[in-house]
Amino acid sequence: MKGKADLLLHPVRMRIVQQLLLNKPLTIAQLGEILEDVPQATLYRHVNLLLEANLIEVIETQKVKGTEERKFSVKIDNLQIPESEIETISQEDHIRHFSVFHGNLLQLATSYLANTSPEQYEQEGFSYAYVPLHLSDEEFQELTQSIQQAIEKVFNNQLTPERTTRIFGSMFIPQKSLKE
Repeated sequence: MKGKADLLLHPVRMRIVQQLLLNKPLTIAQLGEILEDVPQATLYRHVNLLLEANLIEVIETQKVKGTEERKFSVKIDNLQIPESEIETISQEDHIRHFSVFHGNLLQLATSYLANTSPEQYEQEGFSYAYVPLHLSDEEFQELTQSIQQAIEKVFNNQLTPERTTRIFGSMFIPQKSLKE
């Protein structure tokens, strides 16, 4: 493994981490039920890689039919990819990471759309947009800080019957444009 980005921005490991973020702690068996297209041996291999990298942890163990069953949880404080690593990732690796990120968003949206009637989209908050913003560096910093603050305010909300889990995927892609 090259770094944290390679560990996290892998199709299977990204899905494991997302499920652990979406749900309360899960066992391998529970992850296998959710990620039913991932073979069990592959699931074990990727969970072990995430454990070794200190990105997830075992928070509970119990004996089940003579076997030790472990429950896993994400170590949220360890998920951030350091700026120093981001700056050293090659262009090709950034493209590969972005493709995994985008592919995962596409899989999530496809699954939602295949299982939800269009009448529910607005009520449930499904949307996507492409919005060009014209911002100075200072305005951009202010916008990203306000988004970060808004997310931090609700990030630790627990799932309750009144709350619906919604995935927020973000990206900013600077564009070269003519200056007026």
